Amino acid sequence: MTEQSFPIRLRNFALATGVALAFVYLFLPMLTNSFGILHRMSVYLDNNGIDPTRYYYTDVEQVKEAENYLRIALEK
Repeated sequence: MTEQSFPIRLRNFALATGVALAFVYLFLPMLTNSFGILHRMSVYLDNNGIDPTRYYYTDVEQVKEAENYLRIALEK
């Protein structure tokens, strides 16, 4: 592997970061808005206060109800 100079590595890092940010903040929102089903799903998530970036949803009402049911069922 050849050693690249610091300015070249810095330029490559900046380009990679720029491409990643453009993909996440420009391309994916355009893709979501261009397909009806994806747009409806994103609107539904926003309206119900569901954060799709969370690994699990502890603040969603249905999850709380399910946790309460499981707790009661396991205590019997």
